Amino acid sequence: MNRILKFPLYLMAIAILFTSCSEDDDVNGTAPRGEYDGGYFILHEGGGPLSPFTYVDDNGTVDTNAFETANPTELPFGGFNQDMFFSDDRAFVISGQSSSVTVLDRFSLTLINTVDTDFENPRYGVVVGNKAFVTNSGDFMSTADDFVTVIDLNDYSTSTIVVGDVVNRIYAANNNVYVLNGSFGSGNAITVINPDSESIIGSIDLGAGNSPDTAVLNANSLYVLANNGGATGSVIEINIGTNAIVNTVSLPASLTTPKHISIDGATTYFTNGTAVYGYATNNPQISTTPVLEYNSSSSFGAMYGFTVKDGIIYIADAGDFVSNGQAFEYDLNGNLMTTISTGVAPNGFFFND
Repeated sequence: MNRILKFPLYLMAIAILFTSCSEDDDVNGTAPRGEYDGGYFILHEGGGPLSPFTYVDDNGTVDTNAFETANPTELPFGGFNQDMFFSDDRAFVISGQSSSVTVLDRFSLTLINTVDTDFENPRYGVVVGNKAFVTNSGDFMSTADDFVTVIDLNDYSTSTIVVGDVVNRIYAANNNVYVLNGSFGSGNAITVINPDSESIIGSIDLGAGNSPDTAVLNANSLYVLANNGGATGSVIEINIGTNAIVNTVSLPASLTTPKHISIDGATTYFTNGTAVYGYATNNPQISTTPVLEYNSSSSFGAMYGFTVKDGIIYIADAGDFVSNGQAFEYDLNGNLMTTISTGVAPNGFFFND
């Protein structure tokens, strides 16, 4: 009798073991949350509708039609896609051409909704709690009407906050929303918004000639890359606890076109033309010798997207803005590791981790 029962009991033990391991994976957060869990997206800024992004998984497999793969009955959306940002379980793509925000499931890429109210030339977005905040340039001929759209993520209703100054990139930290009041050398401040009251609670004056192009959050600081319209550049550190400027690093005078900034580990990286430079964040001695420099035939699309993450430098080249572009992965010694063919006008890297 014992011999008859031994094999079924053995199978039962295996089943229990696999169930237990599966449950442990879920508890420890190691079970994949969907087909597109991990990896990164490269956003396409070309006129559309077109395939909105390229997806590169953790194994380096490239899919330039990931949205179409996940939504076979849907048409490509948007055009002039400006930004991609995330909540815990949703991804948002801002499309300038259609003045809309497309909402996707973050890990399956299934289309959830399209929000198209209270936008005019939308630019960049961020999520705080159950709200998304999206900057809008409004009428390009004036900065007085620039505003921020607030999306209630419970029902996708919208409202607006008029800023009355140029608005562009946007960040969230310490329960505040920071809007850079700078673009192409104009503006020299940062607007601070309380996300709960949806009201402006302050402004950070960066000083004359310090137009905030872009920024990066690191630890308790917001590091702002500022320039003076192609004359000088600096990195301004703002303590997000006090909203006070605590340090300013002047970039070498010979580097007149700083464009992007990223921090990886203890090093700050920035770009100038088609070159990447780096310096120790806490001991800024800046060399004019680049970490790397790459060749581009594009007049306006060179170094169109840039970031550094986990020891890899990512660069997007938009080419002529009508043909497919390219993205590159370099190691920190400037050695080319991977070349990726993308859709039209790749403009940035968005990691789904």
